[in-house]
Amino acid sequence: MIFVYSLVQMQGFWSNFNKIGMKFSYSWLKELVKFKESPSKLAELLTLYLAETKVSVRKKRAILDVDLLPNRVADASSHLGLAREISAILNKKFNYSQVRFKEGKRMTKSWLKVTIKSPYCRRYVARNIWHVKVKSSPQWLKERLEDCGLRPINNIVDAANYAMLLTGQPLHVFDFQKIAFNKSKKKEIIIRQAKKGEQIITLERQSYKLKEGNLLICDKEKPIALAGIKGGLAAEVDKDTRFIILESANFDGANIHLTSRELGLKTDASWRFEHHLDPDLAVYAVDILAQLIQQVAEGEILKGKIDAINCSTHKIVIPINFASWEKFLGWPINKQEIIKKLKLLGFNLVERQKYLLVTPPLYRNDIEKAEDVMGEVARLQGFNQIPSLPPKEEIILPAKNEFWEFKEKIKDWLKTYHLEEVYNYSLVSQKDKEILAKNWQSKLITLANPLSNLFCYLRPTLLFNFLKNVKDNFRFTGKIRFFEIGKIYHWETKEKEETVFGGILARKEKILKQPLFYEAKGIIEGLLTDLGIDKDDYSIKPIEKTAYSSILEKGMAFYVKNQLLGVIGLPQKKFLKKYDVEGEIVFWEIKLLALIALEQAEREYEPLPQYPAAIRDVSLIIRRDILIDKILKTIQEAASYLEDADLFDIYEGGNVPFGKQSLSFHLIFRSSEKTLKSEEVDKEMKKIYQALKKLGAEIR
Repeated sequence: MIFVYSLVQMQGFWSNFNKIGMKFSYSWLKELVKFKESPSKLAELLTLYLAETKVSVRKKRAILDVDLLPNRVADASSHLGLAREISAILNKKFNYSQVRFKEGKRMTKSWLKVTIKSPYCRRYVARNIWHVKVKSSPQWLKERLEDCGLRPINNIVDAANYAMLLTGQPLHVFDFQKIAFNKSKKKEIIIRQAKKGEQIITLERQSYKLKEGNLLICDKEKPIALAGIKGGLAAEVDKDTRFIILESANFDGANIHLTSRELGLKTDASWRFEHHLDPDLAVYAVDILAQLIQQVAEGEILKGKIDAINCSTHKIVIPINFASWEKFLGWPINKQEIIKKLKLLGFNLVERQKYLLVTPPLYRNDIEKAEDVMGEVARLQGFNQIPSLPPKEEIILPAKNEFWEFKEKIKDWLKTYHLEEVYNYSLVSQKDKEILAKNWQSKLITLANPLSNLFCYLRPTLLFNFLKNVKDNFRFTGKIRFFEIGKIYHWETKEKEETVFGGILARKEKILKQPLFYEAKGIIEGLLTDLGIDKDDYSIKPIEKTAYSSILEKGMAFYVKNQLLGVIGLPQKKFLKKYDVEGEIVFWEIKLLALIALEQAEREYEPLPQYPAAIRDVSLIIRRDILIDKILKTIQEAASYLEDADLFDIYEGGNVPFGKQSLSFHLIFRSSEKTLKSEEVDKEMKKIYQALKKLGAEIR
């Protein structure tokens, strides 16, 4: 067997096809379409209307070098396809070459059977020719092939190459006598997928070990070709060949591409099949080849052909309203002009009063929607002919994006505290996972195809990348104040992502009198207050009751109606050691959607107070492990007239015993019915002292 595409697998040839640059014979095109344009003028027109084209000369014969776009390979990579485009550009109707040859009395189906056993073979067409004479090709045929970059071999191979260049359909030629008989005493060609470990020897005597998905052409005994890629040695045509089988098939482009890549075997045929050729082209191409072989190698063409179809052709119908053309193109275009251009391009049309039903030809597999059709009309009219008109469109402001505005509001507020915004990757590494507790590891979402071990999982928290930021920036400064608004990802009952805003405060030196934790707490509480969120709208609880307790060793959690809003805390020492960070560090992470819902919640407003306030201060010494939120709650529950209580001083060390801290609160008392007397305020203070002593506090 001879596969025409196996003869053009040369380094120079394939480097041209990486750019999809193809050579076309100017004189050949002129035979297919009658035109007067010179080679340079034709190249100019093709550049304007199809693809960049240059003119070269070989032995005084003009050659067109056309750089086709990938979406036009299926229909324009042949001389017939390019001639069809030239006809449309020149406003001429295109007529296909008529196939004329004489058939013998013997029937093809009496000698040959085709069996398709794989869905990757969409169509398989075969003809038989008896008593051919393998010899050198005539001069005109050699010149045509050489002009297009192919080397002449013999009349059979050259005829197949010529038919491929004419139609764009890769063609195959088998030696009939080398094909095995089946039980019915017929030669049988079987298209199937390879068996595991099966091998084939190609025409270049190169052996390939195949995988199960690779598509083969076989007889009853052996593989005879790699379908759509390269011919096999077992059925090659040689000088003694007299009986041949012509094959014109259509294979699945994705399968051919995969096989070609797995075997490292790129050919002209595989390249063409990868671009999804029209299945109907196989019938026309095999008849063209039969006609040409009879012309250059004589022989008897057996009557009829075998046409095994293994796919259904689906023609798409695209409705396009006439009113939409001007809106899409930007300029008015006549309805009759639209119809004329589309008919020149081979589209089938059904005209209605207000719209057009457009059916693209099967060879135009790049046309899928109305915009594609309208673009073709604009292309054929000429982009250089497009009038220069200013766009006419009503400018409408985009809909208000409350979530985006809320994020910007938070960013602006955090910047007033001299925090700098950072943008980190949403991925974490295998080493990041290993340091996590099991309850966090189970939450991780794994990437299906990670680039490396550094980017294996979607981040479940902002903490990891913040610690990396601190390590990198501690080389240049002793203080870090970063924040980020981004997404975290984790499993619950299904994949889930949440938008959070997180921050980190860090400094190399620890200052006991000014712990960063309270500064971070003040930033968050100040933000909540600025958003109009009252302290009664949320509660503070120990962080130990949350999942964050396995990554933060000390801290507090904010809750809204038993739903976690966010946390503030100190990263555990194992994390600091892991990321080689020393110093004082505090981290927070707040859920943004829960926060915006809290901000937008309905609130009741009270009138301004009519009576003056009474202000007192209280200082106390208490254990450090007792939450300030609990102390504030104790104070508020103890007094009837207490309007507000604020912490204004924290002190540790000095005369304060180890493990304890000194706290000072600012208390505001007020009644809505009268002016409070000093004695009444003193009674309220006594109630507060008693409640604090029960908590273990020492009043100073």
